[in-house]
Amino acid sequence: MKRHFVRLAALAVVLVSSFLARPAEAAADLVFLCINDTFVGSLTSSNMPIRINNNMYISYRYLSRVKPLKYRYDDDVDTLRVYNTNASLTFDLSKAVTYDQDGKIYSYLAERRGGVLYVPIEFICRTFGFYYSQYTTDLGSVLRINSVMSRYSDQQITEANAATMQQIYDNYYKPAEEDPVTEPDQVTPTMPEPVTPPPQTPQTQPEEPDEPAVIRTVYPVFLGELNRYTADILNVLQLYDVRGTFFVFEEDLLAQADNLRALVGQEQSIGLCVPAENAAEAAESLNELLSSLVLRRSRLVCIKEGSEALSAEQRQALHEAGYRLWDPSVSPQTDGMSAYALGRAAKTSIDGAPRIVCLGLHSDAACASALETILSYIRSGGSNCVPIEDWTTPVNASGDYT
Repeated sequence: MKRHFVRLAALAVVLVSSFLARPAEAAADLVFLCINDTFVGSLTSSNMPIRINNNMYISYRYLSRVKPLKYRYDDDVDTLRVYNTNASLTFDLSKAVTYDQDGKIYSYLAERRGGVLYVPIEFICRTFGFYYSQYTTDLGSVLRINSVMSRYSDQQITEANAATMQQIYDNYYKPAEEDPVTEPDQVTPTMPEPVTPPPQTPQTQPEEPDEPAVIRTVYPVFLGELNRYTADILNVLQLYDVRGTFFVFEEDLLAQADNLRALVGQEQSIGLCVPAENAAEAAESLNELLSSLVLRRSRLVCIKEGSEALSAEQRQALHEAGYRLWDPSVSPQTDGMSAYALGRAAKTSIDGAPRIVCLGLHSDAACASALETILSYIRSGGSNCVPIEDWTTPVNASGDYT
């Protein structure tokens, strides 16, 4: 009997130890999303795939990554149309019905959860002939979607992306910082003293009404050379249906022709980032290179040193050549800044900015990781992200609005 009790006690210790070694939430709660052999980063509880009525659902915005699938959401009639050249599905949320291009009705519906519109992804893959699989790993479930047949098995894609999955897992389960708990002082309980009510209730000042939220127009601007982080930034922009403006350098532009074509393919706006010295000539040279690569020219110019570095003659030369000067009005990013610090700095900068904001960011790892947080924050406040067009009134430090 005593030995039996010892075995039970030892087993209890092992079970408790294994439970404490796990994160606060079970690993099975995390669902990885892999689209065309690329794992989606920055997963949170508000954008992760979820299970509804025993079917897996994803945010409809992720459909933009399933090429050549397209979608169109009509807010006026609350319908989402998903389509390609061969078929279409219409999710009518107002009437709770789903039908295809032939009018055939299906029982799979789009659902809203926490303000996010989700769609049944396995049903969509089956309709459009895409490849879909779901399997489990030590870190969590994986939902895999491929618009064409992949050369890699589920096991191979998992092994090849082990480091990426671990980073996603660590970020998802990173414990929130908690305030230290201070033990209260031990005191001897005493009987409460009788309290005499005041003769009259003091008058209180009415609370001040909350100030209305400032609705801003935000121009997301990405400064500097294109690089290996540009694709990640474009993925986030596409996920949020946002068009930004990329002020490109002439240096290494030829080597980044694929990224440049991706900007054009997503209809991102392109500007020219040139030095103050001989700015007009440098802008023209960069425009010639741009035209040779993607048949585009731009009137938008950003000076590397800032527009205030231009002399009156240099500014006049740019005007006569038809260029318009732009400077970021808010530049929250500094060298070596972490994604977390950038997200917080961007929020603070935007909150303190006027109604027109030119938000200057860099094409680097911190921006690629923090951009989804920044765009989500802008949208949550009711503000709009728009690209800079040739006719947009410029924002710059020199007060030059022509």
